Amino acid sequence: MVLSIKTQVLLRYYSLRFSSTLIRKGTTDIKVFKDVFVYGGMDLPLRINPSVIIDAGAYTGLTSLFYSLKYPNARIISVEPEASNFKKLQENTRTRNNITAVQAGLWHKDAYLKIRDRKTGNWGFAVHEVNGSEEFDIKAVTLDHLISVNNIERIGLLKIDIEGAEKELFSSNYSNWLNKVDVIVVELHDRFKAGCTDSLKAMIDPSEWDEHVKGEKVILSRKK
Repeated sequence: MVLSIKTQVLLRYYSLRFSSTLIRKGTTDIKVFKDVFVYGGMDLPLRINPSVIIDAGAYTGLTSLFYSLKYPNARIISVEPEASNFKKLQENTRTRNNITAVQAGLWHKDAYLKIRDRKTGNWGFAVHEVNGSEEFDIKAVTLDHLISVNNIERIGLLKIDIEGAEKELFSSNYSNWLNKVDVIVVELHDRFKAGCTDSLKAMIDPSEWDEHVKGEKVILSRKK
């Protein structure tokens, strides 16, 4: 892939700033980097100042790094299940004291998860639940658990890009954590798993949330 001069300059700049190469050659890392740092894909049409951010489906940490610059006073919890992505996430964020990396799959309950490679590149790993007697790759983590162990009062920004697992996340056990969230940024994956959008619409009360759409991302902000 031939990179534009702008992309090359920004990649070198941020690599030096974060003391990491940031991307792995021959992977989808460069596409994520360009979306986040070149095209402004994670900029929000909102003026917010979150004290806690949860980056679910953090991949290699590029969005978490962007948030750490944009919201320097925020505490960021980055959740990623797949081992090779998580290793790069740790490398990319090792100099950022406000980022905590958690290797787990975000789910709606305590469970054991199997990781499935959808053959769409490093950004396309999905998870599904298996029972305790089956072989599993990773344990699940719930938002309620993250809230509890990190003593979180409110989640100022919840970013979710979990390759279809949002269907389960939005389908049950959401009342407690949802009441503590101010802004949700979610990429829905109905193209991989039918019912993701329906689950979100069933969970959200339109009288309490404003909705914005930016590219593939749905942005929900609490009206209060």
